[in-house]
Amino acid sequence: MTEAIETIIAWLNEDDGSQVCFVNADCANIAYRNRAYLEVLRTARFSLADGIGLKLAGKLLAREVKQNVNGTDLFPLLCEALSGTGKRLFLLGAKPEVPEDVRDWIEKNHPGVMVSGCHHGYFSPKEEPEVIDQIAKSGADLLLVAFGAPRQDTWINDHLGETGVTVAMGVGGLFDFYSGKTARAPQWMREMGMEWLYRFTQEPGRLWKRYFVGNGVFLYRVMLEKIRPARFQPSEQKE
Repeated sequence: MTEAIETIIAWLNEDDGSQVCFVNADCANIAYRNRAYLEVLRTARFSLADGIGLKLAGKLLAREVKQNVNGTDLFPLLCEALSGTGKRLFLLGAKPEVPEDVRDWIEKNHPGVMVSGCHHGYFSPKEEPEVIDQIAKSGADLLLVAFGAPRQDTWINDHLGETGVTVAMGVGGLFDFYSGKTARAPQWMREMGMEWLYRFTQEPGRLWKRYFVGNGVFLYRVMLEKIRPARFQPSEQKE
């Protein structure tokens, strides 16, 4: 986590734009079916392993993950590192008023962080150029995009240059947590890698398939990769 934050802060002083992605087991499943998303993850400057599934996969494939670096845990530490630097942050995504609530959380807990703007994620293709122009005119250095995967990552890949930001990150449901819309799991559950179970109890209708079917499919593919490395390739199907 410390290495990730130090690296992102360092990139904010560069001229070229960098993309950061968080990859969990569900993202891996999507990338298996979606070649365009897979290519985004492969070409992003930073892809960070998020969740117990990726950590387990690392152990099984002898490519151990040092630490679960998820966006929700990284965010307050990143705000702390940004405080007083003069680097500006733009919040894009989630439902109307949610980004503003996150901005309020930042102002309360990290007053040294400059938020140059925010916009919800419910805009039409016709409105998209205006949103991109708003980001560019805000002078933001760091852009957080909360559309959910794969849309947030492919959107960053397509529009990073137009936004004028130095670093852009897809952060999934992070805004819902810091706006107070969704409660996080207790610390002890997070430390045990059981946050997924807490999330399931909050939204069982939406998450049962992802966790109880998707995680099984992910581990099955990991085992095939362990048994038949290099011959197990993602399908050509696109979404």
